[in-house]
Amino acid sequence: MVAEHGAERFSLREAAREVGVSANAAYRHFDDKSALLHALAQEGFARLAAEMERARGAVETPDARLRAIGRVYIDFARDQPQQFWLMFGADGLRSVRGAPADAPSSFRVLATALDELVEDGQLTPAQREGAEVEMWSLVHGYACLMLEGATAWPPADGHAEVVERLLDFALAGLRARSGSG
Repeated sequence: MVAEHGAERFSLREAAREVGVSANAAYRHFDDKSALLHALAQEGFARLAAEMERARGAVETPDARLRAIGRVYIDFARDQPQQFWLMFGADGLRSVRGAPADAPSSFRVLATALDELVEDGQLTPAQREGAEVEMWSLVHGYACLMLEGATAWPPADGHAEVVERLLDFALAGLRARSGSG
């Protein structure tokens, strides 16, 4: 229902009716709509992390791994826009802050891919420092612009080509860094 109508038009009572239980039954599992949306956002973050990890493990080289997880992130947003907005809305971001340290994390998958670039000698430790925020901001920013219609969709030269250029730009930027500061 969230995927179809968005979180703002989602109703816990309607969801209960849809699955054939009483509205009171839904409240036995969730205190309110916000609690259910919080749980859905956590599930989305776990699914995104699993998809990123799967993509990272399916390719051989560290730079190909970083590219693969970047593609997955953008494609996840494109293919599941309502889930993506839910995850990065207030309920979703609160779910990340409250998640256990061992919960699946797309941020940790990204950190691992960046660490592998250092281990492979493609980045120095100084170039690597803080790169998660820069990489995440780049793919997240593009995903949001794409979903908001701020970029031509589909792009004239194709979605895959735009994403590859974006990832080329990101890797070149990381390699050009002199370190922190």
